[in-house]
Amino acid sequence: MRRRQPAHPREVVDAGLQSERTYLAWQRTALAFAGVGALLFYSAVSHGPALAIPGGLGLLVGTFLFTRGQRRYRMTVELARSGRIALDRSMVAGVATAATLLAVACLGALLATA
Repeated sequence: MRRRQPAHPREVVDAGLQSERTYLAWQRTALAFAGVGALLFYSAVSHGPALAIPGGLGLLVGTFLFTRGQRRYRMTVELARSGRIALDRSMVAGVATAATLLAVACLGALLATA
């Protein structure tokens, strides 16, 4: 039976705590997406159901980023222990694309309800 790895390793691998700072940044980004999604969902009650679609998108992206950030943190720590570098440009591009789509969907929904 495989033991579950803790979300935060006990020993610090790098003196500057780069992995930890990056993990916290991904958590803040996930919280921002989920917060905007929740506000849009709440606004859909008074402004019409068009805001529910970008709201759901924001909540889904926030949840995905939170879980992906935890996995990425564990991977980064393991790579740092072995002396390798972890680059994940696709995640940054994906978040930028999701943020753009969310902004366009919000703008379109707000223009449709105005």
